[in-house]
Amino acid sequence: GASRVKRIGHGVLASPRVMETVTWFRETLGFVRSDDVYAGKKDNIIGSFNRCDQGDDYVDHHVFFCINNEKAGLNHLSFEVQNLDDVFTGHEHLKKNGSYEHFWGLGRHNLGSQVFDYWSDPWGHVHEHWSDSDRMNLGDGGNLVSAEEGLGSQWGEGAPDKFKGHASP
Repeated sequence: GASRVKRIGHGVLASPRVMETVTWFRETLGFVRSDDVYAGKKDNIIGSFNRCDQGDDYVDHHVFFCINNEKAGLNHLSFEVQNLDDVFTGHEHLKKNGSYEHFWGLGRHNLGSQVFDYWSDPWGHVHEHWSDSDRMNLGDGGNLVSAEEGLGSQWGEGAPDKFKGHASP
């Protein structure tokens, strides 16, 4: 059957102005950097993973990710499922359903370490099922990582172009 969703885990926005967007979320909502991702020079930030500031309490690696894209919009919403088995069970369920387009996965992200699976619904919105994320607190600080390191997968295929360039209105 379908994956058993526990909660909405994070949202990802595409923006042609990544750092302006991220700065607004940090200053307005109090998010803190988990990982900023650069391409080429270290000041060329093309993506930013951000988490909630809960002080000493541990929280998900990110609740908000912003990725560079010429078009602004929603890249995807993510849903935490019960466990790793649910990620795989949901994959098989959506594959048999026939109404969804598989976008990316199965795999494990380098940053955040989630086991993931991405699908597009019939209206073109992308959704991720995931389980097993890293947890961090304010004392863990933030990192600056290259795109090669940060946007890769520990296992599974790399992100396809249709995923990287996706932005729903």
